[in-house]
Amino acid sequence: MPEKVRPAVAISLDKERHLLLDLNAMVAFQEATGKNLFDNKVAEALGKNISPRDLRALLWACLLHEDETLTEKQVGSWIRADNIEEIGVKIASAWGTAMPEAKEDTKKSPLVRHPAG
Repeated sequence: MPEKVRPAVAISLDKERHLLLDLNAMVAFQEATGKNLFDNKVAEALGKNISPRDLRALLWACLLHEDETLTEKQVGSWIRADNIEEIGVKIASAWGTAMPEAKEDTKKSPLVRHPAG
């Protein structure tokens, strides 16, 4: 059986890397920050006003699938004023790729994005 394609988002940092917001990344983020990405309030807050600490931790967590030796401090050195907006866009893209759209018959679940409306 062929392996499923993992939804990774390419990003240029120290070199080309790929963001993957899988369950391991979510756990790593939670261990680093104490924040649960399945909590809709946390996810909403991150989308509106992410702190520098959370941005660094989320970027780091999304990169661990390629290199488990990365540190938050190392990843933080790749975030600068000239690329912070792009990093935010790429993380949002990784988030959108990782979270399925809500279906009409899906009950409210922290595992499914529920578009406003």
